[in-house]
Amino acid sequence: MTVDVVLHPTNQVGLPAALAGVPGVKLLAPPDEDGVAEALRSAPILMTRRWREDFLTPALRWVQTLSSGYDLLPVDELRQRGVVLTTASGTHPVVAEHAVGLLLALLRGIDESIRDMATMRWRPHITEELGGRTVVVAGLGAIGQAVVDRLKPFDVRLIGVTRSPGQRRTEVADVRPLSALVSAAAEASVLIVTLPAAPETHHIVSGEVLDALGSGWLVNVGRGPVVDERALVRRLSSGALRGAGLDVTEVEPLPEGSPLWRLPNVIVTPHRAGLAPGYTERMAALLATNLAAYRQDGPWRNRVH
Repeated sequence: MTVDVVLHPTNQVGLPAALAGVPGVKLLAPPDEDGVAEALRSAPILMTRRWREDFLTPALRWVQTLSSGYDLLPVDELRQRGVVLTTASGTHPVVAEHAVGLLLALLRGIDESIRDMATMRWRPHITEELGGRTVVVAGLGAIGQAVVDRLKPFDVRLIGVTRSPGQRRTEVADVRPLSALVSAAAEASVLIVTLPAAPETHHIVSGEVLDALGSGWLVNVGRGPVVDERALVRRLSSGALRGAGLDVTEVEPLPEGSPLWRLPNVIVTPHRAGLAPGYTERMAALLATNLAAYRQDGPWRNRVH
């Protein structure tokens, strides 16, 4: 017996084929959001990163996000309607690689050399070292922990900052609550953000946090609204902050008029840190696991409610 699963339009190559190969799934992949809403008039399952009010139909029974975060979804309303919500936490370890890549590119001046290639300019220059520095990882979920694991060989001191310090299983010896982000940043020269968007994380990387970080570097692979972007631009423009690597921004796509496009100490990637071939296989495996739970034949994975 098959069940209809609606896939929101995605730019992840190979994902529809991988999901369609899950036993028991009849995949519906409309080309646009109007098609998604139409399919959900009868289909009980939605896989998505985005939300529209007309997605919440009487037929909808389960929403599986394609991302670790679910800040764009009406969580309370889904709960009230009895719609199960599960996330894709744990399917994006590659985001950690992207975060470390952005950090190394900034510290080692790789972005500058790439720009020099356009004019065939041979310009050796002294850059910075990662080893020996203190790094704050804000957010110790699956992605934050993967960042920690990848930083270990670099001989850095790690400080973890999380919403639930007493509940996190991590090898980081120094774990602090969100309220300690300013003091943690003051001890560091690198801040890597993996936090989701939530009321308690909105603009938590404030001007005060950036000032505490001082002449350091920021990497954000969490969500754009976690960082006060205006405060960030001011400190990057003045040179108070050495650089920033951003895979997410407050408004996406990043508007053409944003100073972040033009600042020489910034690397912007278009929210693609999680896009990798292995993601499709991991999402297919997650769908199979949760489909069994949907059929009351096993436990849910990453269930929010």
